[in-house]
Formats: sequence, structure tokens, C-alpha cells
Amino acid sequence: MLGVENHYLKYLGVVGGALFLTGMIYWPLYGNVQELKVEKHYWQAQVELPRPVAQSANLPKLLDFPTTIEECQRLFQEGNVQVLAVNLDRIEAERRNPTSTDQLSGLSYALFHFKLKGSWGGIETGFQRLENISNQAIQIQEVRLNPEGGDAILKIYFYEPDKPILP
Repeated sequence: MLGVENHYLKYLGVVGGALFLTGMIYWPLYGNVQELKVEKHYWQAQVELPRPVAQSANLPKLLDFPTTIEECQRLFQEGNVQVLAVNLDRIEAERRNPTSTDQLSGLSYALFHFKLKGSWGGIETGFQRLENISNQAIQIQEVRLNPEGGDAILKIYFYEPDKPILP
């Protein structure tokens, strides 16, 4: 009878040890799953928050381009860079979905070609100032530098108030 109880205790010890090791392995995983659930609820709440409507008043209109170009020239001149020429390359409508050609967003952009003369450091400073103008959306599309200065193509976004936004 003593052998049966001893044998029973061995099985109980093995099963208990296996359960203990399983708990030690899966307890950190359970904590990670709980953290992920909390994060999932947070992001679901973020998605359900009402989104602000894009305000066209923050971006310039097409008629504001002379003022915008003058401001760009002023920022370059502050960095001791001369703007030798400014040419409008094209004006295009921004697409809502890049794969679809019929969904316009009401947002358009113009590409301007700037011919600059000055130091590379001054040109770089001018670009940094351009990107930080609060009431403009200006992207630097292309820059080609040479020893005398360089050329740059700037993409300036604007709203066309008379153009309807298509669904």
C-alpha cells in the first residue's frame, strides 16, 4: 500500500510541476494579451472620435499666389540668396485616391520653378523657413545645386473656392 501512495504522490508532483511551469510560461503572455486589449480599446476610441473638417481658410486661394511668391522671395533674400527667376510650371488638381482619376478633393497645387543665386547654406536656410510658414502648405519637390546657386521646384497647395468637391 505504501508503494501505491508513493506512486500517486509522484504523479501528483509531476502534474503539479507541469502546471507550475505552464503557469510560469503563460503568465507573462497573459499580461501582454491584456496590455494589447487595453491598447486596442484605446485605438478604437480614437477612431470613433469626430474628425475635424479640413478648413479651406487655412490654405491660400489661387489669387493669393503673388503674395505667396513674394513671401518666398523675401525668405530667400533674408538668407542672402537672390531669386533670379520664378516660373509657374503647372497647376493641377489633387486627387483624393491616387488610383482613381475621377475623385477630386477640391485641393489643388501649383509647381513653381525658382532660379536661385547664393550660397548653399543660405538656400538651405530659405528652404527650412519655407517649410515652416504656418499659413502655407509648401513642399520642396526638387533641388539642383551648382556652384553659383541652384534651381528648385516648389509645390504650393491651395484651395479653389469655386471648384466643387466631388464625392
